Amino acid sequence: MNSQILIKTANDWYEFTKSKTGQLDFAGKWDKNALPDIKDAQVFTSSTYFTPSYYVFIDSKLNFNPVVYVAPDVDVSDKDTFDYLVHIGPILAAMETKNSLLAGELFLRRRIVFDKYAQLSQFILEPLCVEIVFSLCYGRMDVCEPWELDYVYESVVEKLDFDSSKETIEQAFTRWLKKNSVKITLPLVGTNFYSWEAFSSPSTFRKLCDRIKAEDFLDGIEKIRKVRQDFYESLKTVVQAEPYNQYDKNSIIVCIENPMSKISGNPGLEKAGHLRALAAAIIREAKPKKMNFGGKLISLCDNQIVVELEV
Repeated sequence: MNSQILIKTANDWYEFTKSKTGQLDFAGKWDKNALPDIKDAQVFTSSTYFTPSYYVFIDSKLNFNPVVYVAPDVDVSDKDTFDYLVHIGPILAAMETKNSLLAGELFLRRRIVFDKYAQLSQFILEPLCVEIVFSLCYGRMDVCEPWELDYVYESVVEKLDFDSSKETIEQAFTRWLKKNSVKITLPLVGTNFYSWEAFSSPSTFRKLCDRIKAEDFLDGIEKIRKVRQDFYESLKTVVQAEPYNQYDKNSIIVCIENPMSKISGNPGLEKAGHLRALAAAIIREAKPKKMNFGGKLISLCDNQIVVELEV
């Protein structure tokens, strides 16, 4: 093996090093021309605190279980190091795909693990720190104050050049978004007011399995999996301002193609939900003339629809 520690995500490799004194460091994304040599490596499966099996659909770049490779002469048997290595893989993938919501939620889910290497975690999360805090604190209905995120918030304060004696943190986000164009992932709210979610998992895909012959089962399942993945990634998604909304002039609606109708040959957009009012207010104040924010379906599970938008 030509590296000490490697983590393989869906499409990328990430390298870590461990010093003789036990210090764990992040060497970054593997960018050498040749693929890494993993001969004789110890191989570990990442923690199932993140697994694609939770989802009806998730973006293909996140549809994986990370794998950790460790050189034979590198000792990672101490609890904190091993714990960190089997949990950091999904966050690396979320950072690479700029999925701010997933990166933030994974951080919160195993914060006690990541805090053991706080400086290292801060370095990994820093490139997306503003988007992460925005997604967690203003995009979700769960109560989370920016300052509660400790070193991630410290990175935000520095990046926004935030001075609490001159402005609120919300004003700082607005000021920053006025000057920058970024991609942010946010969950939808108010989905219970619309029928899209009820038709989001067509039985058609399950019925396809009934036609597979036993001798072709594994190959057939793989073909269905790919078709299903491509189908969800093809669903047109629109994130758009809704200034005519009588209840909230800053409202931002999200419309997605109805999966059942698309299979029936009648593709068409339907309302799926809104962005949370707190997030929408900051976005609309920062970009008042921007009416369309792109849109891409990122993930879908039993209780959450997540989209990517361009601000």
